[in-house]
Parts: sequence; C-alpha cells; structure tokens
Amino acid sequence: MTTGCTLRETYERGKNQLSRAGLQSPAFDALCLFESAFGIVGRAGLAVHGGEPADPARAAVFENLILRRTREPLQYILGRWEFDGMELRVGEGVLVPREDTLALVEGACAALSGKPSPKILDLCAGSGAVGLAIARRIPGAQVICVEKSSEALRYLRLNTEEFGGGRVRCREGDVLLSPEASGITGTFDCIVSNPPYIPAADIEGLAWEVRCEPRMALDGGSDGLLFYRAICGLWKPLLCDGGTLAFEIGYDIREGVVAIMEENRLCHIGAVKDFGGIDRCIFGTAVS
Repeated sequence: MTTGCTLRETYERGKNQLSRAGLQSPAFDALCLFESAFGIVGRAGLAVHGGEPADPARAAVFENLILRRTREPLQYILGRWEFDGMELRVGEGVLVPREDTLALVEGACAALSGKPSPKILDLCAGSGAVGLAIARRIPGAQVICVEKSSEALRYLRLNTEEFGGGRVRCREGDVLLSPEASGITGTFDCIVSNPPYIPAADIEGLAWEVRCEPRMALDGGSDGLLFYRAICGLWKPLLCDGGTLAFEIGYDIREGVVAIMEENRLCHIGAVKDFGGIDRCIFGTAVS
C-alpha cells in the first residue's frame, strides 16, 4: 500500500483489494483487520480518525493481513471469534464456531430447564463452543467435552480455562469408539454434539474458506450420518432415563438423523430452527 495515505484511504485500499478477490464481505473483513492493525474500533472510530495519517509500520501490518485474508479464513487470522458472548480462541486445526449452532445450545438448555445441576457430555467438542455456552447459561452445569483432534484440543483447553469457570473438563477421545476407550463413565442428563456431517464426496465442492477448516471436523462419511450412528449406538446408553440427546444437523439430513434416533429408541423427537428458519438441532429423549 502507498505510504502517506490517511487511515481512511488505507482502509479503502484494503477493502477494495478484498472486493477484487471476490470475498463476500470485504467491508466487514477489512474493518476487522484494520482494527487489528491500528487499534481503531469500528466505523465510528474510522469516522473520527479517518483523516489522520496512517503509520507506515501499521499500514504494512494491515497490508499483510489483507493478503492473508485472500487465502485464509478471517477467524483464523484474528485468532478469536465470538460465540454466545464469548470470544473463543480459534485457529488452524479447529472448526470455526457458527451462529447457527446456537440452535443446538438453545435446544439443550430448554431440555435441561428445571435441572439446577445437570451433567452434560459434549461430543466432537472442537473449540468447546457448545459445552461452554451451555455451562454459561446453566450456572450449576457440569460439562465434559470430548475431542479427538490434537490441534482442536489445544484450543478447547485454552477456551475451557478462560470460560469454563471450573465446571467444564476436556477429554481426548474418539467418538467412533466406546465411551470406555475415552475414559468416560457414569450417566448424563444430556449429550450434545455438533458432529461432522458433510458427505465425503461433497467436501471438495465446498467454499474454499470452509475447506481451510479441518477435514476431520467436516467429513461425516459416505452419507454424512456416520457420527450420528456411532453416537446413538455407543454413547446414548450413558443417558439417564429421561435424558436428552441433541444434535446439530445439516439442512438435508434431517430425515436420516431422525430415523437413526428412532431406531435407537429415542422418543419425543423435536427440532429447533436456526436464524434462517432451517431445522438445525434435532433432539430426543431416552426412555428405559
């Protein structure tokens, strides 16, 4: 970027570069990176300080961030991403928390209403977004988060330390194996999971930013239902009588997930819609 520019001109150059690269939200992305480089917050800060000269060293940092944005997800560059009031740590190797996943949090919390100290198991926990959000909404909750990926575990542990309040624990474990193999025993009032659910053959057709995220967090097997079968078959027995199993689902696998849940004797099956009006959380009740 040219030296001698004002802050506003520097921002505009970055925004235009992202726009030419075909990014969907160049203004928002450039503003986030501008804040990271210059410490000036939001459009209001840019409006107040925009006429001031841009420090060349900070402008160089901003230019580098803009270049990175053309090949990396914004969330990985920033290193943190907001989810349910928490600025969670994220980066290469962990799935980025998405607003639609709040449907899973809301479905689980509704099912746990009236239980002051529920025990919750979060499978395929990733960054810990779901388990941590439930723990924050239910102050007496005790949560165990299970994650296989060593890269994701690093972020899970950092987020748990910062936001878990001593009530969220992490375990390394493979959801496709028995709970005992992960050292998980006892019973739980609720099991939640946002598992991989993209059919393997569809992954290469996803947007490039999504393909930057770990394949392990996306690949749901040949039909996208691999983890739903495993969780219902292997982990559902850990639910107490009347406990709830709640999943996040993709928009096109609802019927398949419901069929698996019914085959595993889950009843009172219901759904919670995301902000786009799509069924995003499917839940059911375990009965003896």
